[in-house]
Amino acid sequence: PAIPPPPDRDDRRAHASAEGFDAVIRHGAIEDTRLVAWTLATSRRCIVASPEYLARHGRPKSLADLERHRAVYYLNRGVADWRFAGVRSDEFVRPVASLRVNNGDMMLDATLAGLGLALLPTFIVGAALKAGSLVNVGLGEAEPEFIYVAHPEGRRASTKLRALVDCLREAFGDPPYWDAAS
Repeated sequence: PAIPPPPDRDDRRAHASAEGFDAVIRHGAIEDTRLVAWTLATSRRCIVASPEYLARHGRPKSLADLERHRAVYYLNRGVADWRFAGVRSDEFVRPVASLRVNNGDMMLDATLAGLGLALLPTFIVGAALKAGSLVNVGLGEAEPEFIYVAHPEGRRASTKLRALVDCLREAFGDPPYWDAAS
């Protein structure tokens, strides 16, 4: 029998109305002004690294120390994504890229493999932090983000969509379950 292709691991931004979707779930900024967004949950992000990476390269003690490190970047956002509360972008030196990928799970895998530091949401790295396979480097709070459900402007939100939003908000919790224990 034929082996099915692997699942699509591309985090591209689907265009809700153009591609016929009733709604999309987004993490981070909603750039399409033709979408109506409802917040589902908060999303904390932190700089993480594997213990092996930190053993080889040392643990950065300040944001300025990051210039001596390497990082795994999210291709769809780039280095500009590394924003921290109270720190101007011109005051902050970002690490050199060791890898750029377009999927958060691939970033997690690369970080676990010791390819560099990564700025990732806790819903992706929470289990690895609890297991000790990743370490929160602890260099301050990244600018806060949110997880949204967004639907095309001008369309009335269906009862099914409203039920989905209610279900996801309840399932995620406040604070979200992936942050509740931290």
